[in-house]
Amino acid sequence: EFLRDEWVPGAFLEYTFNHLDMFSAVVGVRADYHNNYGAFVTPRLHLRFEPVEKTVFRASAGRGLKTPGIFAENIGIFATSRMIYVESTDNNTPYGLDPEVAWSYGLNFARGFKLGQGDAVLNLDYYHTRFTNQVVVDLDRDPQEVHFYNLDGKSYSNSFQVQIDMEPLERYDIRVAYRFNEVKSTYGEELLPRPLISKHRAFINMAYMTKSEWTFDVTWSWQGSKRIPGTETNPEPYRLKETSPAFSLVNLQVGKTIVKRLEIYGGIENLFGFKQEDPILASEDPFGPYFDSSLIWGPIFGRKFYAGLRYRIR
Repeated sequence: EFLRDEWVPGAFLEYTFNHLDMFSAVVGVRADYHNNYGAFVTPRLHLRFEPVEKTVFRASAGRGLKTPGIFAENIGIFATSRMIYVESTDNNTPYGLDPEVAWSYGLNFARGFKLGQGDAVLNLDYYHTRFTNQVVVDLDRDPQEVHFYNLDGKSYSNSFQVQIDMEPLERYDIRVAYRFNEVKSTYGEELLPRPLISKHRAFINMAYMTKSEWTFDVTWSWQGSKRIPGTETNPEPYRLKETSPAFSLVNLQVGKTIVKRLEIYGGIENLFGFKQEDPILASEDPFGPYFDSSLIWGPIFGRKFYAGLRYRIR
């Protein structure tokens, strides 16, 4: 069913428990009835524990369900010459596919402490999501095709992030972060990393404000390599490497408060002008079988200058 009406009546129950401002728990459950998928239940749990001041532990768990919107969520496939195949299993459900169902679990640790002349906060996050069903977007079976089908195997993600925010000197803020992302799904019979998702990312931001209200901001971000969907059956000129290179971006911004609430600013994005080379496959033949502008793993625009005014209402 590509054209359809959906209605989902439901009820939600939540219980909140607090103990001495040290421990809190939120337990919730939602029961819904979908006119295509029938009844389903989605529980959730949130815990917070603060044994001492500025030290907080959090945990969460829950189940989620959603209707797949295969075209709206993958709009980039319409900028290619790929043939679209939807491998339906039930003519009475949207697109003939099952709903996406996943369980998610998360842990967080936050610790505040003194650093130099100011405060700092350390955050550690870990999240795991496991799909019991997922609509797989398969770009690997054939570089001239895209297949949508229900998951038959494993699909999961593990995400770990460490972040520290600090103010070592007055009016000088630093944020440093690193994220590890392991996202895999079963394509056909093979468990592979999800395409165009970086496994490793890093970020540094430094901001300084003078007493005369000049602001200076510099941001460095780094992304590790990403898997590129297979193009090995294309003719030689239209083949891509299996993975993209890692790359860094640097952004700069300078601002000045002119009068109260009014600031003028300017900056540079992508300072060193890094760009993905030849981002559009077979760009010289947009109606040919090998045209594909969806395999974007990096910036396609170079250095950009900007300026503007910022007015704060309150």
